[in-house]
Formats: sequence, C-alpha cells, structure tokens
Amino acid sequence: MNLKKALMLCAVLSVSLVASANMTDQQVMKYVAEQQAKGTSQQEMIQYLIKHGVTPQQIQSLKQKWSKVNANGGSDAELSATGSRRRTSNIANSKEASLNQQDLMQPASDSLYIKNVKEEEETIKVFGRDIFKNENITFEPNMNIATPSNYILGAGDQVFIDVYGASQMTIDGTISPDGKITVENVGPVQLGGLSVEQATKRLRSKLGSVYADSKISLTVGQTRTIQVNVMGEVQVPGTYTLSAFASVFHALYSAGGVSEIGSLRNIRLYRNNQLVTTADMYDYILNGQLSGDIRLEDNDVIVVGTYEALVNMAGKVKRPMYYEMKPTESFAKALEYAGGFASDAYTKTVRVFRKAGGDYLVLNINDSNKDLVMIADGDSLSVDSILPRYKNMVELRGAVFHEGMYQLSAETHSVASLLAFADGVTEDAYTERALLQRMRKDRMLETIPVDLQGILDGKVSDIELQNEDVLIVPSMQSAHESQTLTLYGDVMEPGVYPFSHNTTVSDFVLQAGGLTDKAMGNDLSITVAHRDGSSQTLALDDALILKPYDQVYVRSKSKEQVGGTVSIEGEVNYEGPYTLNMQTQRISDIIALAGGLTEKAAANGVYVLRLMNEEELRLRQNKLDIDRYGSTYNAIIRSSQMQGVTTLPISDSLLIERDTREDFYKVAVDIRKALKKPGSKYDLLLRDGDRIIVEEEENVVKVSGSVAYSIHVPYMEGKRVGYYLRRGGLPASHGNIKRSYVIDQNGMAWSAKRRTRVKAGSEVVLRERTTEMNATQKTSIFVAVASAVATTAAVIISVLK
Repeated sequence: MNLKKALMLCAVLSVSLVASANMTDQQVMKYVAEQQAKGTSQQEMIQYLIKHGVTPQQIQSLKQKWSKVNANGGSDAELSATGSRRRTSNIANSKEASLNQQDLMQPASDSLYIKNVKEEEETIKVFGRDIFKNENITFEPNMNIATPSNYILGAGDQVFIDVYGASQMTIDGTISPDGKITVENVGPVQLGGLSVEQATKRLRSKLGSVYADSKISLTVGQTRTIQVNVMGEVQVPGTYTLSAFASVFHALYSAGGVSEIGSLRNIRLYRNNQLVTTADMYDYILNGQLSGDIRLEDNDVIVVGTYEALVNMAGKVKRPMYYEMKPTESFAKALEYAGGFASDAYTKTVRVFRKAGGDYLVLNINDSNKDLVMIADGDSLSVDSILPRYKNMVELRGAVFHEGMYQLSAETHSVASLLAFADGVTEDAYTERALLQRMRKDRMLETIPVDLQGILDGKVSDIELQNEDVLIVPSMQSAHESQTLTLYGDVMEPGVYPFSHNTTVSDFVLQAGGLTDKAMGNDLSITVAHRDGSSQTLALDDALILKPYDQVYVRSKSKEQVGGTVSIEGEVNYEGPYTLNMQTQRISDIIALAGGLTEKAAANGVYVLRLMNEEELRLRQNKLDIDRYGSTYNAIIRSSQMQGVTTLPISDSLLIERDTREDFYKVAVDIRKALKKPGSKYDLLLRDGDRIIVEEEENVVKVSGSVAYSIHVPYMEGKRVGYYLRRGGLPASHGNIKRSYVIDQNGMAWSAKRRTRVKAGSEVVLRERTTEMNATQKTSIFVAVASAVATTAAVIISVLK
C-alpha cells in the first residue's frame, strides 16, 4: 500500500480545516489505506476526515514523517532485516497524487476545479485521447528490471557495492546531494553524474588497493526521483516528481493527458535546451512502436503543442470518429487510421467536405487520387453505404417448392428455366395466371401477366428474365379469399375452422369434438350469426347449411346462462351481433369473437353505448327536473341585469330536451389495458343491448370551448395541451392550461396539466373564465332571487324524495 499517495490525497485539507483532532496518526494512515483498497474516492475520504476533526498540523506532520523515510530510500532497519534489493515506486500511481507540492498546497476548491477539468468529457470524440483517461493504463515504469548500463546515477540513488573473492562484504549506501558515497577504509567516492558502467570502473579503481585480491561489482537498489516539467496543451501543466525510470508517456499520464486542442502527434522532449525526441502516440496505439517514448532525466521539459488538423471520418468506416492528422498525410492514411472501409461501404467514390473561408468545398476521392490529396484541418470525410440493389438477381415467390432469390444466369434466364431450377410448382399452384413484377428504368414497378400453364405446356413463348424480376405464382387458396367458420360455446374444441361446403350445425359440432359434459342431456340453444348481421336460432339437428364466415354459438339452457345480445361495429374484423352466453362475459371476449381490432382502430377510441334500465331512467328524470328548475333560476339571474357577472352556469334548454330523448349513455373503455389484462377492472362487463363502438383513429385534435374559434388541427405526436391552445388562438399560459381539460376519443375526460400529452383524436376544451362578484353584486342577486330560491328548493326536495 502506497502511504505517500494516501497522505498526498489528504494534503488538500491543509488550508481549510479547523477542528480538534479526534483521530491518531495511526488511525488516519490505517483509514486512508483501507479506503484506497476499497476504491473510495478522494472526496469521500476528505469528508470523512473533516467530520472526525483531522487538523492541518496533523496531516503535515504525517506527510513530513513519510518524506523523511523516502529521502533515505526507505527504512534502513527494514532493509537490514529483509535484505531485499527489490525496488518499489516512491511515486503515487494516480493523476491527483502526481501533482507537485505546490499544487497540493492550493486551496481545496482549486484542487477540485482541476479534477473537474480533467474529468470533463470532450465535445468531440478524438481517436487516442481516451488513453490517458484509462485508469488501467498508467505507463508506470517497471521498477525491477536490470539497471541499464547507461543509467546515470544521481543524488538519492541507493547503491550496493559487492566485494567477493578474498574478501566478502556488501556496502549499502545512498548517493548524497553532492554526488558522493562514503566507503569504509576508502572515504568519499564521487559517483553522481556517472553511468552505472563508469561508476563500476571508478569503484574498482578506488577500492582495488584495499581489496586487491577481490572482485567488485555495483548494483542499483531504490532509485531516486526526478523532476520533469510538462508544459503546453496538457490538462494540468506543471512540474512533476517521477521515478528515474519514468518515460515521456508516464509524464503525460501524470499531467492528465492532452487538452482539447493538444496534439497526440507532436510531443517534444527537450534536455538542456536541446530537442531530444518527438513522440507520436499514434505510432504506439496503432503500431505498438515506442521509439519516441524514451526514459526521462532530471529537469527534462516536455512540450505538447496544438494539433495541426482534425479530420472527421464518418459513415461506413470501421472506426468512425475524429482523427488527428499531419498536413503531410493523405486521405489514404486517414482511411488507414479509421480501420479501412466497412463491409457495406460504397468504395468507388468518397466525398470530402472542406471548409474554405466563407463556404464549403466538396472533393471526390477515389483510388486514383486518394494518395495524392492531402488533408486539411476541419475536413469531413463521408463514406456512403452500398445501395440495396442487386446486379444479377431474380426472385421466385408463391406456390413453388423452393421460394427465394436466385442468380440470374444461363440456368435461370427465363420463367421456365427458373421454375425448373426451383423444382417446379406445388400441387395447389394456380397456373392459369402468374405475375411478373419488373423494375423499370425509372425504378417504378410494372406488372406483367404470365400464362404459366401455356409456358409449361410449350404453347406460349417463354419470357426472358431481367435483373430484379420477381415471379409470383399464386395458389388456388390464395386466388380466392380464405373462408372460415367459427364455433363458440359448450363444445370440446371451439375455435376457427376452414369453411367446407354442405356443412350443417351438427356436422360442425362433431368436427369440433362434440358437446361438453355440461351440454350433454340439457336443452341447447344454438344461434348462427351470419356475416350480413342477421342471425338464426335453431336446434342441433336442423338441416341448415352453414355459409362462409358464419359464427355458431352452442350453449346449454341453465340458470348460469343469461340471454341477450350485444353488437360491435367499427374497426373490427367481423362486425355484427353477438350473443351473451355467460354472466361474466366482458368486452375483451366479444372483441376476440369479432376477430380482434383492425390496424385502423384507435387505441383510445373504444366505448360502449348502454341502454338505461328502469332505475337509471328514474334518476335521469330527477336530474332533468333539477336542470329545468336550474334553468329558470338562471333566467332570473340574467334578468337582474348584473353587468360582468358570469360565475353562474347557464343551462341550455336544448341540451335538456336532447337528454330527454336519449335513453342510452356512453361508457368509456381503456381498451389497451382491457386487452392486456382480460378479466381485470378495465375489462368492462357487458349486458344485454350494449353497442360496442370501435372508432377509426383520427389524425386530428379538436380545440373548442372559450377559444378564439373552434378548430381541428393535425395531430402531432408528443405535443402537449399548450401547443393546441396556441393553434386555437390563445397563449399557452398557466391559467389557460389550468382551465382546460382533454376529452379522449372514447369520451374519457382529463384535467389538463402543463405536461399533459394529447392523444390522437382527442378534444381540448377551454372552460369559460369566471369573474368574482363584489359584495354589492352578491347582495343585489340575493335580493332579486330570494323568493325564487325558496320556491325552487322546495320543488327539488320534493323531487328527490
């Protein structure tokens, strides 16, 4: 566990925390180490430490203790005890911890700002930039490789001098800041600035007189740290403390990677004011080459410039995104970076859109010039897909043994040869007339009738096929409309059966497996509903011959059966009357008997017109009487000539008379929920005389009520109430929306809200705005109608008794 990293993460608290310490040093270090292992974020650890009173002094003290241990290359006592010469990284392996001490001493708000900048997503996806955001790719150097012979020793490097032969001993030391190491019986030896190979020769020279008959070798233990400056277009430019084995890419990772305008292709390394190398990330990503990623030295300067050109590779390429290019690279190179053409790409010509000052240019790139046309910043390359067409295809459909597409060739060049290649027509093929669909030059279809039997018999000339011809051979069954019979009720296997001529009711029942045990021995009621809407009631042994599309209902007469019929009309496959054969028959049952809804049926356009029973008629009459008295009452109000008073509703006598004539009412049905959950509360129970109406979906919305003018406007999917109010000449204000309600096509009404979405076929109604009466108006109305109210109240009470 890297304790230095943990302490550096906590250092951002050093200028903003003021609290009493409630955690010991050991507790702080243990907590940070545990949370790092769990993957806890820096912000969560900071909040925890704040709550538990960790002070800036305590954090600085822990940080200084760890720095002293690191300055000596680790604990000497620990080295002596373990004897290990393995190196460990003394640099925290994270971008946040790679910030230098000056960065760590910034206020916490600045540190969080830097973190947010680094984590901010780029506006465009540029190939290669995400490599520095991948936490699994740190470019951390391998600390335990053999020390290169050209490695330059410096202050802080731990060295082991092994003496063996006549004398046996190991000298362990750390090179001092002035570049020296002290050897017993020899004194100081200058090693700083020398390579490992040079240092070994110097030690042999210095120690040779003391250990004349022994051999001497030098190895490097814990390496020192170096400081590297990362400047230019990186996320967090500055000075970074890195391992002496660190490379250019590791330094870039520590700086958070390149910025939005930074270059991945032009990363320059300067050493002693001299350009040493230029690294190209694309060479590493695409080719695995690390030629520019050399090892860094103390005080190296890495400079990341701005990109020279970004090219958008779009369309049918294997890796569509933006790519950073050099002005000397062609479009062939850009296509190579994008992985080449996709399998369905149109490769003959590629379009390039180029920004040219105040307008655009279009360039056509093909095989002859793709290596010659150089790219420019902002170019957009678009690769089209191939057309869904064929060059040598004919298709065979219908009553043949092997349908499908065939190659237009010498074996399948005509109608007769194509049928022979597909093993001919089936037994039920209708060979008197086939159809040949042919594509004209203007891509319009034409239909050519084919005397297929004449061609097969050799009496008619064969027809030569063309590319994309489709030969359709109908079957005898498809040549005529498919005819069926439907059976419901107390039979073993109710359902839909193919129509057969001369079928009687008893034949049909036997075909369905006979009667159920419930029906055996009981009187039967059999109803035959015809396609024209008529129906017949008959006995089982009646000799009636069934017609195509007849529906037969077989039920036993028992207390469980209820009589009556319902009808269904509109957008169903089979309209007409249907008999209720059970007490719990619901609307989903009848829709199933009617063959289901058609494609034109409105999802919210199903309702039931229900006849009133005696109790409903009585209640309706009482309501009409109250409405009449209310109309008289309102007439008195109007005669009071109160200006601006519109709070009281005015009953329309015409509406009252209309309600007097109508003996039915509308029941709205949520048909989607009813069909999804048959038998649920949404699935309406039917009763005798119900008319099920399934309306066709309307592609308009009506706007009515207190609008400038009523209007039908085209339905727009997803639009809300405010959109339709504006089409009615009113602003979509909060007050107008609050006074609106929506009536669905099935009659169900909803109070409108700002986010209410209107369905197709609905009506948006705006209520009349009310005006509050003042005290004088209220008093005048009270005086004007006091006597009328008393009389009206008495009449209403007598009606309701």
